[in-house]
Amino acid sequence: MKRPVIPTNALVSRKSIGSKKALAIALVSGFSLSAAFFSVGPAWAQLLPEEDEKSWASEQSNAVSAKSIVITEPAASDSDLDLNSDLLGWIKTGSDRNQGICGGYYLHQTMVLPENQESMEVTADQAEYQSDGSVLLTGDVRVRSQQMMMSTEEASINKARTSIETQGTLRLVQPQGLLVGSRGRFNQDSEQFEVHNAQYVLYENNFRGAAERVRHNENRVLEVTNGSYTSCPPNDNSWQLIGQDIELDHDSGFGTAKHARLELGDVPVFYWPYFKFPIDDRRHTGLLPPSASIDSKGVEEFSQPIYLNLAPNYDATLTPHWYRERGLQMNTEFRYLLQEKHSGTLHYNFLDSDPDFNDENRYFYSAESAGYIRNNWVYRLDYSKASDDYYFRSFESGFDGSNIEKLNQLIETRYHQGAWTFRGALEGFQELDPNLTDAEREYYKLPQLEANARYSDGNGLTWGANNQTARFYRSIDDGSGIAGDVDSNGVITWSSDMSAQRTHLEPYVGYRNDQVWGFWAANARLGVSHYQLTDQPDGVADSHSRIVPTVSMDSGLIFEREMAAFNQTYTQTLEPRLFWVYSPEEDQTDIPVFDTSEYLFDANQLFRDTRFSGVDRQGDLHKISLGLTSRFLDQQGREKVKLMVGQAFYPEERSVNMDSDPTVAQGSQYRRSVSPLIAEVNYNPYPWASLSASGQWNTHERGFFLEKRETKFRAQHPSGLSVLLRHTKSYTDCAINGGCAAGISEPYDETADLGFTAPINNQWRIFMLGRLDIQAGDYMEQISGLEYESCCWLLRIANHQYYSGDDVDDPDAFEDKFKIQLVLKGFGGLGRGEPFNRAAEYIPGYNPIFK
Repeated sequence: MKRPVIPTNALVSRKSIGSKKALAIALVSGFSLSAAFFSVGPAWAQLLPEEDEKSWASEQSNAVSAKSIVITEPAASDSDLDLNSDLLGWIKTGSDRNQGICGGYYLHQTMVLPENQESMEVTADQAEYQSDGSVLLTGDVRVRSQQMMMSTEEASINKARTSIETQGTLRLVQPQGLLVGSRGRFNQDSEQFEVHNAQYVLYENNFRGAAERVRHNENRVLEVTNGSYTSCPPNDNSWQLIGQDIELDHDSGFGTAKHARLELGDVPVFYWPYFKFPIDDRRHTGLLPPSASIDSKGVEEFSQPIYLNLAPNYDATLTPHWYRERGLQMNTEFRYLLQEKHSGTLHYNFLDSDPDFNDENRYFYSAESAGYIRNNWVYRLDYSKASDDYYFRSFESGFDGSNIEKLNQLIETRYHQGAWTFRGALEGFQELDPNLTDAEREYYKLPQLEANARYSDGNGLTWGANNQTARFYRSIDDGSGIAGDVDSNGVITWSSDMSAQRTHLEPYVGYRNDQVWGFWAANARLGVSHYQLTDQPDGVADSHSRIVPTVSMDSGLIFEREMAAFNQTYTQTLEPRLFWVYSPEEDQTDIPVFDTSEYLFDANQLFRDTRFSGVDRQGDLHKISLGLTSRFLDQQGREKVKLMVGQAFYPEERSVNMDSDPTVAQGSQYRRSVSPLIAEVNYNPYPWASLSASGQWNTHERGFFLEKRETKFRAQHPSGLSVLLRHTKSYTDCAINGGCAAGISEPYDETADLGFTAPINNQWRIFMLGRLDIQAGDYMEQISGLEYESCCWLLRIANHQYYSGDDVDDPDAFEDKFKIQLVLKGFGGLGRGEPFNRAAEYIPGYNPIFK
């Protein structure tokens, strides 16, 4: 046997491992492999001439430098792993849900790194110096560096020490994946390598494949000959992409494939003579997953998004959408990012001569944009317009999407400086209600200006002002306008084309003191309003002013105690709260209402210092609210139970309402001396489940009875069972005050929502959604579907039924669609949008498209 040759910058040790003799060669510089999966690194070290061996050996005790390492025998864990006789390290497991749906997993081999981070370590049972200057390594050959770990049975290093060639099974491991081949050649100078009969697995997404040859050429392009790619586990070819010649260019971020085909279950289903695809996260022009809808007559609609990567900072998506009954609609989306300070999205959808809409053109466009003008100065645009009131009923799916009632038309800018914030805006709306006349539509604010200030001394005292002015305007183009008048009783009917300038100033001061035991706060504000009217009815002054003060006090205590229940220790809190507010009444029937509404009563309204959401109505509130909250916290601080009860008391009746009729009879909600009694319960028995219930009970008239209740149960169990159940019932005013017309039982609004998904077994599950109008006895929307998920593909089918309108008796408003979603994990899919996105809104944890 020839005497082994010693490299220049290596230490050599011979140790007995059983019957083996190990020769370890530690190289200072590293050599790592890569391209698609691995990267090529620095040079192999030169071997010492044979005559220098003795001089080196005599000095070896002093030769250890910072770049050398002490060599040990090869780690047994690298090659002695039981990988279930699979070269890619696939470990079979059971098939129950707890162990996943793939029936196994890839064992990620641990990287055993050299002790010296700057060196590469090569070990073998035998090393022989050849007559041509090369070195032959045989028996358990291993190469280790910081980047990779390679093992084979036989390898040779060339005379120049720039390349290595392996024979026998080759295994190359890096943190991101594993490459296996029958033989290989690696050159560090040119950063080229070549592996024959290759198999690979990428650990991040469990992608695997095979190739007759994998070669990294001189242009840093990875060439794959007769290769395949799939996300399916070994011995499962449910789907795979096969290409005769594949090139992966990491500099451009593109791959190309010639004579590529997609196979489902070893059956070719699609062929590409030439196929270009992205191989990294950079954006590229190409096709996105299509979507189709099927009914009893066949394909009802089909869309194919086309993505255009126009520049690094802007792109577009064109989506031809074909409707069987309507024709072809073109949908366009354009996105941009300018100097990292301005971003936006533009949409334009157009359908020429819709045969289902009197051959009229249908369109929708929108613009959303935001950005910085300079420091502390921002702007925002949110503008949308549809061709007609029925647009979303025609082109959107789902009850909510098809019944959009209003589109925003807003542009605003804000500036912040110190304690002050300034805002300027132009705001309007497009109301999509065909029953509304122009005279009944909302006012535009053209413009609206705000100047708000907030100061604080840092010790609880705050003061400032909220100031605004707005011009209200609307255009009457359909002849529905009226002149308006004032009748003999003082009832005002406002002119349809009236406009106004409203200015409102609201200085305030407040103090809050927080302690461990609770808090107390006092606040005061003064609302000063002025209206300048134009084209108001005769008999109404063109100028109105109003001053309404508001004072309030709020306080709360926190008590705690330790308690035991059901063999558990809990911390229980008791949190009483007292709130008082007073704002005097002032007649406001001669002030029009532009953008104000009255809050519905709920738990938040107990401790709010106003009855109104805007400033067109102010004051007229004297209220004392009492609330009591109790929480039960487990030993980890999680809230298991929360109980709350509260009620407001009114020393004075309320007379200010939204009308301009001083003679109108006040409803019971204005006359009652106490609010409904509110109670809420939140129960979190497990981390994956919660139950909440709330109710309002009338204690003022007709005894004690329910006015409103809402119950919600939400669960997302690790087994795959997910449920959302919500039930709401609200009684109307006539039911509350007993004034319902003869023959009408106590009327109410009652709805229920159910979202549900449950596994049938490890791979099949059902999902459903139901939104029921209980009073009408009909579903507003229903989805029922079946899903099959394997390790590498997913199939969903669903039936989607909903009303594209409010009239459930109108047969033309009922939509019934059948949709399919097929996803090849790691490649793409078919079927986007409803009903799968819709189901995700109501089913906890449900994914509309596998990511």
